[in-house]
Amino acid sequence: MPDYFNSSHNKISPELQGSVLRGILGSVTGIIVCILVMLLCALFQMSSFSTMLQLFTGLVIGWFYRLFHGRRSKTAAYVTVGICTVLASVLWVALLALLSVFVSPTPFTAADWGRLCGEIWELLLLCVGLGMVGFFLTRRSLLAYADWKRGPWHIAYAGGNGYSYNLLPEKLPNVNPPAYFAVHSRFASGTQVIVEGSRLRWRRRLHKDCVFSVHDIAGVVLGPGNGCNVLYDKNYQVLAKFAGSMEHADLMFLWLLQREILIVNVPAGWHSPAEASPEPEPVKSSVLQQQFILRLKRSTRIGFTGIGWFLLLIGLALLLVIDLSAVSMVDRSAIIIVMLAAMGMGIVYLRIGKVCRVEVKGEQMRVVSRFGRAAEFSVRDVSSVSRSLGWIVLYDREFKILAKVDSYLEDMERLKEYMASYGIKM
Repeated sequence: MPDYFNSSHNKISPELQGSVLRGILGSVTGIIVCILVMLLCALFQMSSFSTMLQLFTGLVIGWFYRLFHGRRSKTAAYVTVGICTVLASVLWVALLALLSVFVSPTPFTAADWGRLCGEIWELLLLCVGLGMVGFFLTRRSLLAYADWKRGPWHIAYAGGNGYSYNLLPEKLPNVNPPAYFAVHSRFASGTQVIVEGSRLRWRRRLHKDCVFSVHDIAGVVLGPGNGCNVLYDKNYQVLAKFAGSMEHADLMFLWLLQREILIVNVPAGWHSPAEASPEPEPVKSSVLQQQFILRLKRSTRIGFTGIGWFLLLIGLALLLVIDLSAVSMVDRSAIIIVMLAAMGMGIVYLRIGKVCRVEVKGEQMRVVSRFGRAAEFSVRDVSSVSRSLGWIVLYDREFKILAKVDSYLEDMERLKEYMASYGIKM
């Protein structure tokens, strides 16, 4: 991990510094939550599962430490969370011992007490050991919070994403990035970093959007192949994360480089284009009057039609061959369900080849999906395009999906030329 700090940012804001008292309060709250969950498991006779939960007590207590804004010090965080992790194990074992005494139908003898003490000691060693192992295995998020000056590096170097997840490009594009674009996954919707002029928006599922200006960015950390790239502010707080494998990640690197934002260990092959790219040529009047319809390729239509007829014949065969009156009620219901499902899917496949299309009339586009869902919009509403498995996805300026174009359409070059005439690259 690089030992780098921006010398102009050497103090943390007082409101972000946290306090030891709040950290202790949050850790104690984490202890209570962990013990309640393990007690619930024990009541449902899941004692072995509650013991394995000791691996996650450090993670839960560390989460409450951050939630209550504990002291942002590596020593304070490690000591507080570590002690509370051990304390959670001790309290849990003590609670189990008390429960075994109170629920026992007979009074405890000296032999019973000796046996109980031996079991408690073994269980205590096991729980404390599991708790400390779990704490050290899951401490990265706590470390990123407490060791705040290295927080972006801890996050950027966190592995587990695969060695090709954050492969950085050798060279950056030779054209200037557009004013509006989005960095997002090529294969699934989810995290996006949206550039809107000089403002950026980090959009994540189940999280509130994080909006910030280019002036808020103090630097960028480039992570390894299995990590990610982190944008951070003057207090070393994470503003956004993205990976080199994402769509338009190369444009984001170029955008950051052109605005002279510090990129730690920037590759030698990265540089801005020598001159601005020429503006796209104005759309010709002949282009404005274009009208065409693209359907699925003939081979694809034949394939869907063949599958449809095959499923229909299977459904009819089940209806004609099997004597439903000779089978039991359960078997009859299963056969009817399979028959209806096969015939229904057959009808769907027969319909796909007929309804799936793209209709263009001047600037208006109408995209009909395989299942007959139509989307109508102007080509000028399209801001960016990305490719996923089997689809070409069109986005608007808010980077919401306008439509998904089937990649198996005939004469795709014509659609590419049409989109290029409006400055949209497919």
